[in-house]
Amino acid sequence: MASYSQAVLDDIRTAVDVVDLVSRYVNLRKAGTSWKGLCPFHAEKTPSFMVNPKKGIFHCFGCGVGGDVFGFLMRQDKLSFPEAVRALAKQAGVALPEDRGGAPGDGGREELFRVMELAARFYAEHLWKPAGERARLYLASRGIDTEVARRFGLGMAPEGWDALVNFMGSEKVSEEALVATGLAVQRENRAGVYDRFRGRLLFTIRDLQGRAVAFGGRAFGDETPKYLNSPETPLYTKGNLLYAADLARPAIQTKNRALLVEGYVDCLMAHQHGFGETVAALGTAFTPAQLSLLRRYCDDAVLFFDADAAGRKAAERAEELLEPTGSGIAWAVSRTGAFEGGSALRLRVALLPAGDDPDTFLRAQGAAAFEASITAARSLLAYALDRAIADPEGATGPRSRVNAFARAALLLAKVGDSQEAATLSREAATKLGVDPTQLWIEAQRLQTALRRPPGPVTARANPPVSGPPSVERDLVLLLLHSAEAREALLPILVPAEDLAHGGLRAIVATLKQRPDAPAESLMTDVPTDEARSVLAALLVEEFVPVDVRVSIEQFQRRLERSQRLRRAREVSQSIADVQAKTGAAAPATEELRTLHQESAAVYGITGGVAQTLETGRPGPQGAREA
Repeated sequence: MASYSQAVLDDIRTAVDVVDLVSRYVNLRKAGTSWKGLCPFHAEKTPSFMVNPKKGIFHCFGCGVGGDVFGFLMRQDKLSFPEAVRALAKQAGVALPEDRGGAPGDGGREELFRVMELAARFYAEHLWKPAGERARLYLASRGIDTEVARRFGLGMAPEGWDALVNFMGSEKVSEEALVATGLAVQRENRAGVYDRFRGRLLFTIRDLQGRAVAFGGRAFGDETPKYLNSPETPLYTKGNLLYAADLARPAIQTKNRALLVEGYVDCLMAHQHGFGETVAALGTAFTPAQLSLLRRYCDDAVLFFDADAAGRKAAERAEELLEPTGSGIAWAVSRTGAFEGGSALRLRVALLPAGDDPDTFLRAQGAAAFEASITAARSLLAYALDRAIADPEGATGPRSRVNAFARAALLLAKVGDSQEAATLSREAATKLGVDPTQLWIEAQRLQTALRRPPGPVTARANPPVSGPPSVERDLVLLLLHSAEAREALLPILVPAEDLAHGGLRAIVATLKQRPDAPAESLMTDVPTDEARSVLAALLVEEFVPVDVRVSIEQFQRRLERSQRLRRAREVSQSIADVQAKTGAAAPATEELRTLHQESAAVYGITGGVAQTLETGRPGPQGAREA
């Protein structure tokens, strides 16, 4: 796996705080000497994802995934090993050999990130040049401070068809790279490309590592569309990211809440007024993937609607999030606004006056009124339930009440968490004038009917690693933590013969090659994901010291016995081969004596008594012949 020198990898690993790195993606809480959180690589209700800061290791006891800082970044951001090394080296300030820049296996992503950063710089610089005056006047008219505009990396796309294309040409960027990043469009009737963004204010969309991956462009006049966003690219998938998430993450974790707005300017204005925990959707309704991202950092998420649209929009959002996904796993919102299959992310709706959005409300009413609307926010499901109960045509009477009962029961049936079921059923039943128990029973019946039949069994993306035998696990743990054990046991340990578990075999084979290496530095040398996961599982928890000398002696006896048995089998096979070839009735005396010596040694190790060469007579100290 490692193509860089071990010294360089160790320097990077030492310089990068694994807790700080993982905390950018997972909300971690202290758990003894380690940290614990919800695994970012599979859905779970109870945190089983552990991070050990002393050893720089993470491991999930739920799905079995584990590794070091390189492995985490590779999985989280889908990077190759060279890409992860370069990203962490840059963060740690560790210099890499210059010839590593084009390391094989990065799939061109490194170049695409470079192109996007060049574009972000080009657009940002243009905003503050004389030609960007129109954009600056627009920002001033919207009340956006210069400091905020600079912090968010706002930019201006020049007029004309090839301003960016020409700039990129001077930077030796290919047209193919410009098209791949969505910055340029291929001409239809002739060769060449042209700028996608022209004469627009640009909002830079960054990933959680702060790397530019896309742009949103706003028109100044009557141009259509009003907003033009980057297409999906190898770096950017719409619906998986949130605008300003990289800037908002620290405040989200500190305040344990996220504010979700719909527009770029709404987001900027919220930050400008002190609400640094604000993020925005990227031209879509909020998606389960976006909310799953927030769930790693906080327990409370507040959506903003104006009063006229609140009921309709809340109902639409709830219906989208309550629908099962294609894999058959329901992204169910609980009755407290939480998601089934995740931690308690409470989804609430804050109401703003009719016709207002966060931008206009903050400028007119200020931060205190905005905070008051957050405090008064209601559960998303409460709005959805109100919408379900109300007759769409305003009808009244018995038939409309029956229909409302059915709609309420259906909404409740799609919610997976039953913890708050009685409360919400009573609330709905009171409004409908029915027995809450009757409503809840109907919801349960519908839930059973809605449950999809199980689909074909498919392999899990991260199947749990099978637990190694306890004796083998204890042996490898001892080797990882004791230099004395390595010196005594590694020379007589044959991984292929003495270890049944594949992951442990790979770890010991690597340890034989680097017997003096710190245990955590083996992570980049072991050859398989299984071995890395097993190594992480062994290292993530604190090693409980035992009587090392006694343990070494016990394992020495066990390994010597295995070694003797192997030799005895080899001699026995040799004797059988000779008999088969020569037809001799008995083997040579010397071979028989060697077989006896090995057998006697095994008996001695296990406390038994070996036989002498004279049939039927026990040797009083047979082990002495070994």
